[in-house]
Amino acid sequence: MTYATRARGRSPGRAAVVAVLAVIAVLAIIACIVYFAEPARSLPSVLGPITHPASRAGAHRSTRAWTALAIGVVCLVAAGLVSRQGRSSAR
Repeated sequence: MTYATRARGRSPGRAAVVAVLAVIAVLAIIACIVYFAEPARSLPSVLGPITHPASRAGAHRSTRAWTALAIGVVCLVAAGLVSRQGRSSAR
């Protein structure tokens, strides 16, 4: 860690945590949008197979969408808190 980084109260580890949390938040919000926009039969296989009866294949996965949105918001809030914590400790 350089002197300039220490003088500003930032650590490379904290910056990495903020970046990882922000990326997870963005990916979760994108998944939320996909869950709301696409019917279950059209979802990419990475977002989960259809386990419901064929009659629900055209339905949207709203529970998973709300869960993905909640995870995204929690990660964004956590990234903001970690980022702010780094600024307040320099004072």
